[in-house]
Amino acid sequence: MEELKQLLAKVLPAGSRRREIAKKVYRLARPTQGGIATAAGSYQDWIEQVEPTTLAPVPKKYTYNPLISIVVPAFNTPDKYLEPLLDSICAQTYSNWELVLVEASPDPERAEAIRAAAARDDRIRLIRVGQNKGIAGNTNIGLKEAKGEYIAFVDHDDTLASFALNEVIAVLQDRPEVDLFYSDEDKLSDDGRERSLPFFKPDWSLDLFLGVNYLAHFVVVRRTLAAKVKGIREGFEGAQDFDFLLRVLDHKPVIYHVPKMSYHWRMADGSTARAIEAKNYADDAGRRALAEYVQRNKVGAEVLEVSGRPTNYRLKYDTPGNPKASLIIPFKDKVSITKTMVDSVLAKTTYPNYEIILVDNRSEESATQAYLESLKDEPRIKVVAYDQPFNWSAVNNFGRRQASGEVLVFLNNDMEVQNADWLTELVGVALQPKVGAVGALLEYPNHTIQHAGVVLGFFGVAGHVFRGLTPETFTYFGLAAWPRNYLAVTGACIAVTAAKFDKLGQLDEHFITAGSDVAFGITAHEAGYRNVYWPFAQLTHYENVSVGKYGERDDNQHDYNESMKYYQPYLRHKDPFFNPNLDLYGPQAEQITLGDPSK
Repeated sequence: MEELKQLLAKVLPAGSRRREIAKKVYRLARPTQGGIATAAGSYQDWIEQVEPTTLAPVPKKYTYNPLISIVVPAFNTPDKYLEPLLDSICAQTYSNWELVLVEASPDPERAEAIRAAAARDDRIRLIRVGQNKGIAGNTNIGLKEAKGEYIAFVDHDDTLASFALNEVIAVLQDRPEVDLFYSDEDKLSDDGRERSLPFFKPDWSLDLFLGVNYLAHFVVVRRTLAAKVKGIREGFEGAQDFDFLLRVLDHKPVIYHVPKMSYHWRMADGSTARAIEAKNYADDAGRRALAEYVQRNKVGAEVLEVSGRPTNYRLKYDTPGNPKASLIIPFKDKVSITKTMVDSVLAKTTYPNYEIILVDNRSEESATQAYLESLKDEPRIKVVAYDQPFNWSAVNNFGRRQASGEVLVFLNNDMEVQNADWLTELVGVALQPKVGAVGALLEYPNHTIQHAGVVLGFFGVAGHVFRGLTPETFTYFGLAAWPRNYLAVTGACIAVTAAKFDKLGQLDEHFITAGSDVAFGITAHEAGYRNVYWPFAQLTHYENVSVGKYGERDDNQHDYNESMKYYQPYLRHKDPFFNPNLDLYGPQAEQITLGDPSK
């Protein structure tokens, strides 16, 4: 792929035209296997081809060699699970570790078998518990016995990759301030022969974590921090790790994502890896843990369950005082399109305090004038004229100057509201102090995804992740139905408070047609705000029926050049909210296929 890009760079000018040709050529050139188009073929191919070449080197000596205590509570663990676990820990390429194995098996024969297995290595410390205290109690016993500077949490039926600890230590050489590590993970068949269902995670995404515990397994935490929150709490069985991490978040830890497949979660009988319904109580415990986090941190929100997805949660943010929202909708003629959008807002929106700013950019058709005349008696609609050549950024900035709302919602006119509380959802998230731009779930008329977040680097520039899938399609990157943080969201629907918008400098008018929405998101991110994709606000997007597709106008080369000024630091797998193991260039890249981070 790198050779292809270099060749195209020599024979074609930069811009979307090169991007489109590259996609077509790559579609013909790249390998496919089993119906999955990836840089490495199937996931098994990826394991064999990519995994061994992208690991931290094992040096003869690190300058910082902290002891890592691996804490494992064991209860009647059968040999078919215990032996592979111990094998994987003893095979660690980083040697300064201890395993604190808290054994609470009531069966004397099983307890003796575990004792014998633990005798294989002096670094294994077996703690025999006379009375089983459950996962929380047994883990806390292990925490009290642990001597390491860092604690690694591992389940008794799972396994670690041999490089798992070394990848953590490699980071600590330059980043000793990191308090918490997590990694990518996959599933291990019950017999241990097959790895499947990989989950390639983003870097730290608070809004994703508050919706689902995506950190899950192989979390490594500084021991003093684990002690500060007093370990695992009883009463949260099934979600004890989620509750623990939520309490750790209270202390503002430095979090680092190791983008390596470090952990293999066994699909054992009765485990949540096989079927989350196996532990329905985990869903209730997780909601209680999240509700307590919200209360402790004085977040105005209600915790709701997500139908059909146990241990997934959603926050319904408050909108104190229902501040006015200004919906800014630029348009030019094609009145039926704008009318569909406006009618859907008026008919479906339950949020009580909003105004619609229709920005007329040199409309010429008599039908448009007749329609605007018909709106004069609608008190929530204000029509303003922008009598300048089309510039998406400028026309929206002009609309902002006409708006009186505390929250601004920039909208394309070629859309239609789906859910009645869409605006309530957007306003609630936008009002959060640390949130910048908020984007919605936008679907094509056939209910596949048009927008569920923007990733930098797709086809060399930027693109919409999950495009063409359904929100419930599970991918290597998880679900589009999960809220997430991104560097940017599409300008077709952006909610932001007026104060933050003005503080960040509004939209860059050097862009003409496309790109300033992403630039605005990057500016917000670099200013310390979280940009949020919020799937609980949903609209249908009839994409580009108003101004034409990007790439069909003469502005695309100019906008591409402007984009590079903002985008460059985040290209080539440097977008923190997209996993570097996933493809950025293939024809199905936006639908999440595997790539090679070394390329």
